[in-house]
Amino acid sequence: MKLSKIISSITLGATMIAATTGVFAQKKNLVMFIGDGYGIAPKVAARMAMGQGKLGSRYSDEANFHLLQIDNLKYVSPVTTHSLNSWITDSAPGTCVYSIGKNGKQDNEMIAIDATSMQPLQTILEAAKKAGYAVGLVTTTRITHATPAGWASHIWNRDLEDYIAAQYISASETDYEAIYSANGNTYDANRDWILPAPKVGVEVDVLLGGGSRQFLPKTNGGGKNNICWDHNGDTVKINGAAVTLGAGKRADNVDLVEIAKTRGYSYVNSRDALLNIDLTQFTATNNKKLIGLFRDSHMSYEQDRQLHFTNEPMLAEMTKIAIEVLKRKSDKGFLLLVEGGRIDHLEHANCGGVGFVKPDSVERWVVNSDQEAFVDDGNYSGSAAAKTAKQAYSLPDAIYGSDYMIKEVLAYDYSIGEGRKLLADVSAGNTLLMASSDHECGGFAVVGLHDESDFQKNGTKVRTYAQTPSKTVFTPPPTGVVRGDAGIGGWFPEYTQFDVGGYKFPKAPATGRRIVVSYGSNPQTNGNANVVKGGTPGNHTPQDVLSYADDNVGGQFASRLTGKGLLDNTDLEPIMESFLGVKANSRVKENPTSIIPKGGSQSIVYPNPANENELITVGFAVTTSGNVTVDIFNAVGQKVRTLFKGNLPGGDQSMQWNGSDDFGTKVAAGMYVVSVTNESGNLSQKMIVR
Repeated sequence: MKLSKIISSITLGATMIAATTGVFAQKKNLVMFIGDGYGIAPKVAARMAMGQGKLGSRYSDEANFHLLQIDNLKYVSPVTTHSLNSWITDSAPGTCVYSIGKNGKQDNEMIAIDATSMQPLQTILEAAKKAGYAVGLVTTTRITHATPAGWASHIWNRDLEDYIAAQYISASETDYEAIYSANGNTYDANRDWILPAPKVGVEVDVLLGGGSRQFLPKTNGGGKNNICWDHNGDTVKINGAAVTLGAGKRADNVDLVEIAKTRGYSYVNSRDALLNIDLTQFTATNNKKLIGLFRDSHMSYEQDRQLHFTNEPMLAEMTKIAIEVLKRKSDKGFLLLVEGGRIDHLEHANCGGVGFVKPDSVERWVVNSDQEAFVDDGNYSGSAAAKTAKQAYSLPDAIYGSDYMIKEVLAYDYSIGEGRKLLADVSAGNTLLMASSDHECGGFAVVGLHDESDFQKNGTKVRTYAQTPSKTVFTPPPTGVVRGDAGIGGWFPEYTQFDVGGYKFPKAPATGRRIVVSYGSNPQTNGNANVVKGGTPGNHTPQDVLSYADDNVGGQFASRLTGKGLLDNTDLEPIMESFLGVKANSRVKENPTSIIPKGGSQSIVYPNPANENELITVGFAVTTSGNVTVDIFNAVGQKVRTLFKGNLPGGDQSMQWNGSDDFGTKVAAGMYVVSVTNESGNLSQKMIVR
């Protein structure tokens, strides 16, 4: 049985399909990359550290000029980043504009929910899955964090991550209720919500990232799925010690990983197990899916991963495996979201720009750019440990804040490189790559290079420009001119490169010309004076970001990003819809006349508005029999009453609500939403009780 609410404005036109016949004859693969907080300056820092501007990498016609993968995506445009209710966006609406489009521009903190009606908004990932595509999420944050959550879940506050985790692996209300009835619990719709209608029929095929704490119980150390093992089933050890993910946090003490296994998910929790997974088990004709959780919270920063947490995979490695699995999971193609999520966290921490000292019990800040860095899950401070610790890969003893950012950017960029490999593989089908940022963060700026000689003689050991040219004979034409810093090849960063798993990373010189950064967003500009609150002295900023696209069908879709001047962040998603031939936030179903308002009315609720003691009628018609649920939600999305749940025959249906909740208590005056739901979506309407 299908819903009937026809929204003609979002129906995919036959003209568009006809215009792209031949392109759509092949499999279609869409990869969307989001660098959380990724502005222009971090990209420049990474590119300069890799040699941009030096001999052989100076002019656009030189082979090594474009050093970053993202720079090779052909179509680029600036886009705005504001949300519906704020000039500075939170990551939640920042990602939902990419997953939903115009309707995804919502209030800060909300995940794929209409801010007025509190009704869930179907994402392009959900639409793609229902159309037969395979779908996946990859991130270096918790997999339930705002950016991935905005593609495959619906919740009124992004912090309700236990519910987000449950939504990912549930494709029906029965699946969802089973999670909250496990481990001796009893499902309570008033406490546990219901599975949002757009999620019905949708399980995410690939989930790779951090955040095991949202999947594992808080008792027993998280259980057996907390212990990391390799592809042979042996416990992973570092320096002789067994590696675990960290304690679970699920208050219901449900092991969501075990439930996922019963639903066809293969589970891995180490780099070795991921990279050696048997890809042949994933086919378009079976229910096999993949979930990989590699840390209890966010995954380690790339700098720390290389030095201390080699059991965790790199973002590019997760992206590579995700692509290989998704290629096998559907004969139609796939949609994959890849997030470089920890760029944002380093910027929040003002890493390398603001260090902490504690003259008393208050965390106070001092500006100490170009200092050694110690970063712990977003909290930055100068640290003697960073100076003295012996580093792997012949890195210098001192690790600087800019080193963290540069390596985090490159790890994200190498994941885009995996997308470009797919782009080049025409045998895999038609591919569209898009890359953008949900917002800028920290006001990150590259301000100069470390100058051990302190040429400016001001004690900072930071210099911006090359030394000025000089000459000893003042006779025109000039003779004997000494070019500033010519003897060292010009005033450019002085990094060397080393290899990590086949990927190149820059090695910062301890006393040479390393990059120095600063932050426009800091405690003073955030109104915190000299007190650092929450370990994050920096915040999001409203700057425009750059968006990129490329495809292997002659730019037919990617080129739509350009030629229009400044874009709003909502302008990207329609390009993705056009490529996949699906529509986000659509209630158009295969049989759109199976549920309609009763008697041809435009309303399913009457009277509306209604007085508090007035009986309210919900009327609709079904043309075929099937299971139907009629729920009533309040203005913040909480279910207050299940009016009906069961099988209905075809024909007109009518039921009444007396204004009470499931416990018989009269509801307060205000706005409510009546929702009629079946297996493929819902038909809903706002109403007022006064």
